[in-house]
Amino acid sequence: MTTVQTDKVFEELYRSYSEDVFRFVLYLSGDWVLAQDVTSNTFVRAWTAAVPVEIRTAKTYLFVIARNLYLDAMRRKRPESSESKERAAAIRLDEDFAAWQELDQTLADLAQIAEGDRAALVMAVFEEMSHQEVAVALGVSVGSVKSRIFRARLRLLELREERLNRRLV
Repeated sequence: MTTVQTDKVFEELYRSYSEDVFRFVLYLSGDWVLAQDVTSNTFVRAWTAAVPVEIRTAKTYLFVIARNLYLDAMRRKRPESSESKERAAAIRLDEDFAAWQELDQTLADLAQIAEGDRAALVMAVFEEMSHQEVAVALGVSVGSVKSRIFRARLRLLELREERLNRRLV
C-alpha cells in the first residue's frame, strides 16, 4: 500500500471515529481537555502501530487504545491546571446552561461508577457497541459485560434517586 493510500485510509478512520473516541473518553473522565489529549494520542498510536488497523474492527481497537491511555493518565494524574478550568468555564458560558448542568451531572454520576463497569456501559449504550465488541475491547466474557452494564445502570439509578431525595428534604 502506498503512502497516499495509507494516508487516505487513516484520514477516513479519523473522520469516522474521532468523535466516538472523544465522547467515550469524555464519559470516562468527565474532563474535556483530557478527552481531547487522549483522542489525539489514540490516533497517533493507531497511525504508528506496527500492524495496520483493520477497518472492520477499528472502533473496538481505537476504544482499547483510548481506554488504556485514559487509565495511564489516571495513574499519573496531576492537579488540574487553572488554564483548563478557565477553558472549561469559557466553553460553558457559550452553551445552553441547562444542558451543561445535565451533562455535568451525568459525568459526575458516571465518575462514581467503577471504571470497568463505566467503560462497559459507555461502550454499549453511548457508542452502541455490541456486547461481543465490548467484551473484546475489555478483554472479558460477554456475561461479564452484561453484569458490568447491569451494575453500572443500577448505580446510576441509585445516584439519581439519592439526588432526588436530597432535593425533597
